[in-house]
Amino acid sequence: MALMFTLLPLYYTDNYYYILDDKFIIFDIFSKILIGVICGTLIISLICDIYKKKLGIEIKAELLKKNSLDMVMLLFLVATIFSLIHTLDFETAFDGSAAWLVGGYALIIGVVLYFIISRFYSGKPDVWVYLLFGSLAVIIIGILDRFGNDFLVMHDEIPLSWNIFISTIGNVNFWGAFLSVIVPFFMMMPIFTKSRGYRFFIYLFLGVAYFSLFVVFTNTSYFGIGIALLFIVWYSLKDIKRLSNLAVEGIMFSFAGAIAEFLWKNPDTFARPMDTDTVSLVLLSHKLYLLPGIVGVLLIFFVLILDRLKEGTKEKITNFVEKILPKIWLGLIGVGVVAVIYYIVKNFSLEMFTYRGSIWYFSFQGFLDGDFFDKLIGVGPGMLDSVTRPEIENASFHVVWDYYYNTAHNDVLEYLVTMGVIGAALRVVMFIIPFVMFKKNKTNEAQKAAVLAALVGYMGQGFVTGPYIYVYVFYIIFLGAFSAYDRMEQIS
Repeated sequence: MALMFTLLPLYYTDNYYYILDDKFIIFDIFSKILIGVICGTLIISLICDIYKKKLGIEIKAELLKKNSLDMVMLLFLVATIFSLIHTLDFETAFDGSAAWLVGGYALIIGVVLYFIISRFYSGKPDVWVYLLFGSLAVIIIGILDRFGNDFLVMHDEIPLSWNIFISTIGNVNFWGAFLSVIVPFFMMMPIFTKSRGYRFFIYLFLGVAYFSLFVVFTNTSYFGIGIALLFIVWYSLKDIKRLSNLAVEGIMFSFAGAIAEFLWKNPDTFARPMDTDTVSLVLLSHKLYLLPGIVGVLLIFFVLILDRLKEGTKEKITNFVEKILPKIWLGLIGVGVVAVIYYIVKNFSLEMFTYRGSIWYFSFQGFLDGDFFDKLIGVGPGMLDSVTRPEIENASFHVVWDYYYNTAHNDVLEYLVTMGVIGAALRVVMFIIPFVMFKKNKTNEAQKAAVLAALVGYMGQGFVTGPYIYVYVFYIIFLGAFSAYDRMEQIS
């Protein structure tokens, strides 16, 4: 698990040409090794249980420890198999070669990997240290790339002016998806990390990660992290002690923005002027990056003043912050969701969100034009191309098909087309179930909150990007870790 976390985004062979294949190779190799080791130990355990006449007891104990997420994952596995059987091109649907390598094979192995992690992850936080330093390396490489230092020769034969390629990740969508999952997790990690040394490195990582948002094309990162931040703020309001962590991170964001503004105004500092995407440009042009820092300073003053108030007054303010403000925050989120839906419906066009509107349009039209079984169980995992291509060819207006139409750039819509109503419904339930489990079980709450923040970040990026292989693997691993924490409560 730690090795996959660390090496999956770092490994590459031939510049950017086979970057997705490289991620898939790492996933495939370590999955097979992990499955082999687990199967071997289970066989030995099985023999021992049979010899000691404990097999029935062990099976019964395992069945009692199942949770609702386990059942959803099993149903998703069944849906994947049925969709593979139904598809007209089994080989392509299985290997995912037409859809960023997230085909039936990746989905099936992902479910197996989920069950392995959920059963064998012990909850030791040391494993996250590998993720911390591996991710830090990825982000530093990305920053150096943007300023013209290609020390890994990633851009050999590919001009650095091709701004869509970043670090050892790949294009901006892959990069945005990566940050959307990783950054929210580490924003929550200081809450349950007791070591000051660890917290120092976590905040250092976050400062570098925030800086990277300003210097590369990362609009989708802001979207994914922003949605995860909605959960992070809600969870922080539930306990007034957590506000200090939120304050430090806001100050770090403003500090990173100040450095980025200096470099933006002094483009000759490095070999290559830094990139600024739309959101970053707005933040730098109007100094809006200072707002999180200002809020952070105010939060620190609030916490300090609160400690000096009389107990009665302190209790009333604390109750208001912890009981009332989270509800107000949830209400604001609900209003925001309705406003976003209204805006998209009202202003929908094929050019919306860098032509994602076009991808969504042809994907949904392909779903509507499918037969009953296509609508029910889909056209096959990773087979969106088989739907969008004929829709574009038969369109009443001129559209040029390209590889962007291989994925729907929306997780739910992707599975609606490729795995039908059943697959999309299970996908939505997979997003919702962790929230239900989180609310129900309070053991290891801080750890589960951090993992849930990563899952929310994945969900957020999934609305505008897509199921890319490496970020899907990260999602599965976090999902397995979340389930493992839940099982620890059952054991205790």
